[in-house]
Amino acid sequence: MKADFTDLYGSWAVVAGASDGLGAEFARELARRGMNCALVARRSARLAELAEELRRDFGVDAECYPIDLAAADAGARLEAIADAVDVGLVIFNAGGDTVGTAFVASELDAWQALIRRNIDTLTEGCHRFGARFSARGRGGIIVVGSDAAFGGGGRLSIYTASKAYALNLAESLWAELRPAGVDVAYLVIGSTDTPKMRKVLAERGIAPESVNLAAPAAIARWALDGIGAGPTLVFDGATDPANPLVSPVLRRARVEHTTKLMDFFYG
Repeated sequence: MKADFTDLYGSWAVVAGASDGLGAEFARELARRGMNCALVARRSARLAELAEELRRDFGVDAECYPIDLAAADAGARLEAIADAVDVGLVIFNAGGDTVGTAFVASELDAWQALIRRNIDTLTEGCHRFGARFSARGRGGIIVVGSDAAFGGGGRLSIYTASKAYALNLAESLWAELRPAGVDVAYLVIGSTDTPKMRKVLAERGIAPESVNLAAPAAIARWALDGIGAGPTLVFDGATDPANPLVSPVLRRARVEHTTKLMDFFYG
């Protein structure tokens, strides 16, 4: 597995949002497959602990990059990592809801910070790395999303909108970059067993065992095994194959159909 995976994606992966939870599990699974990891998040101390773990347990190299993904220069700083190491795979995992109020109940600044992280940095990062990988003829981009992408909801306005944006961006990039040898996948996941989720449950007096939380390690393994089967990967396994909203097969067919129409229209 190690040789096959590094043959496809090279020796280094960038994991944005790697400090804990699913991001950390992605880093562990990548290291298990022989990839060195560039770990990105704001919490430098937690990144350093994870980097030491990866070096010790898997014998790979790991470097820490404390970056605020909501900052205006985050996209450029992510690409700068690729100037230092040979990056072939990027995982955009940072994108949780940081506001959690009704739209008009929070100041616009709070929403704009979420937009910068979930939309602006994602867009810039996909453009920068997509161009690099296309020129090389190989690479991969994974965007960790949410089933919130399929519709809006109270207290989730900008979050659900940003996830829908990321879903459409990733599906479009899958169609555009696949001929150049670049894999793109959007991961649809639901409630996941992360420190943030456990904190929320504890604050509300809810036992984690009473909620159907997905295991981050299982998601990371599944996603890396299935990255080539994009553009949309739905983790829960209980999707309705006849529902065009949630069926990975029907979503893929729609992307392919739309792409053919656009190729015809634009020549």
